[in-house]
Amino acid sequence: MTLCDYPHNDAGCDGDDSPIVEEVLGKLEDVKPGTKKMFEIRGRKILVINDAGKLFAINGLCTHYNFSLENGTYAKGRIRCPLHGACFNVRTGDIEDYPGFDSLHSYDVTTKDGEIIIKTTEKKLGSDRKIRHLPKMKECNDRPVVIIGGGIATATFIEHSRLNGLITPILVISEESLPPYDRVLLSKNPSATGENIRLRKDDAFYEERNVKFLLNTSVTSVDTYKRTVQLSNGEPVVYSKLIVATGGNVRKLQVPGADLKNICYVRKVEEANHIANLHPGKNVVCVGASFIGMEMASSLAEKAASVTVISNTPEPLPVFGADIGKGIRLKFEEKGVKFELAANVVALRGNDQGEVTKVILQDGKELDVDLLVCGIGVTPATEFLNGSGIKMDKRGFIEVDEKFRTNISYIFAIGDAVTAPLPLWDIESINIQHFQTAQTHGQYLGYTIVGKPQPGPIVPYFWTLFFFAFGLKFSGCSQGFTKEYTNGDPETGVFIRYFLKKDRVIAVAAGGPSSVASQFAEIFKKGIEVTLKDLKNSKDHTWGHLLIQ
Repeated sequence: MTLCDYPHNDAGCDGDDSPIVEEVLGKLEDVKPGTKKMFEIRGRKILVINDAGKLFAINGLCTHYNFSLENGTYAKGRIRCPLHGACFNVRTGDIEDYPGFDSLHSYDVTTKDGEIIIKTTEKKLGSDRKIRHLPKMKECNDRPVVIIGGGIATATFIEHSRLNGLITPILVISEESLPPYDRVLLSKNPSATGENIRLRKDDAFYEERNVKFLLNTSVTSVDTYKRTVQLSNGEPVVYSKLIVATGGNVRKLQVPGADLKNICYVRKVEEANHIANLHPGKNVVCVGASFIGMEMASSLAEKAASVTVISNTPEPLPVFGADIGKGIRLKFEEKGVKFELAANVVALRGNDQGEVTKVILQDGKELDVDLLVCGIGVTPATEFLNGSGIKMDKRGFIEVDEKFRTNISYIFAIGDAVTAPLPLWDIESINIQHFQTAQTHGQYLGYTIVGKPQPGPIVPYFWTLFFFAFGLKFSGCSQGFTKEYTNGDPETGVFIRYFLKKDRVIAVAAGGPSSVASQFAEIFKKGIEVTLKDLKNSKDHTWGHLLIQ
């Protein structure tokens, strides 16, 4: 199953009167104190954790992409997925950190005669995840909370605001053709349809929570005095509270020929599907060697006649360092992908049908192209706020405080379009454009909008994956780092790179099977300090021991 692809007979439903199940999972001697082990019962994977003699049992697959939690990072009642860092409470099964949406079932376990016995119901045992259900919504005729933008931050806000008791109607105004979906997959699996990657596939999910969507609709202006937004169809909508979650607009090439056909950008599912349909047997050129450009190149390489990546830096993925970029590039080249490094596009040429056929580089080199895919960054989608009085920085990002409040009463902003404090790193304001961070913004606003304290500090975590075979994971924030320390060989793709400030680790990047990035997500969360001395003294560069002290 994909993200949040849940069965309609989900076992988290209210009123579970299904038959009791009581069966032996396995031997207690196989799960010694301080260890965990995966068992299977009736085809269902169950993870048992022994915390100093206290046993916990939960579903064994992360609800994000169904990755095994057996090698996850366990720390005092929480287990974090080694793949993308989602974190679950082992007592309740509730998801507490993202990505993902759904929680896990937790199970009663006892021991008898050296055996571990699980006690549950057939309904709970019938699924790998649970949806946290709400009591029936109370009738409320207040003016709605209006959300502009229908991405991951919006989806998460909806769920957490309702869980935290918000009963005000919610209206989402979105330029998309669908309710929120997993945008991460657009560059990793561009052929995935919108219906397949919707975060909640059942429309009743939102209807039951008094959430309505205005799709294929944009907002042209905001009147903060009348508390109205003006729609693209000319109609005004009145709000009680307004949330801006518009994300970004793709940067467009600004060179001669940029208006030719078969020049594509990746922002919406329809655009990704269009690329997927066009690329087989074609000469594909990807402009941009950061996350989107590289992920698209890896996705298209198998069926395209050729794929070439144009990087304006000496190596791709420059944010990680040239040596890591080189290691990734070598792996791409093994797959047949070609690179033009330290290169810039200066012009495009087309045929009589107006289709792009040539890419002209700054050094005069010409590349044959049938399909040009551009991933050259985004700008904040906030132009419609000009003149509204909502404070933005010179780049167009909305300035918010730690509670995601703007300078205007009753107006909030979350996701990629904001610049917000990051207290754990003593950063007054920073824009972070990653799925997990946007999702956490939505979660935390779901607390603060009803006056509840936020559940701990935000720890950024992101990942990228190529050819569904190798990639990078990153935890923390490297802004202002003064030193690097590397374990392993970046050119092989198996390494850990630590970013330090004042000889203290502030961020970690890892390639290969290491779970260090997810370990540090928990280390940062708990405020544990790891120093350069600790790195030099470490023999195996695993840090789980810090989390059980």
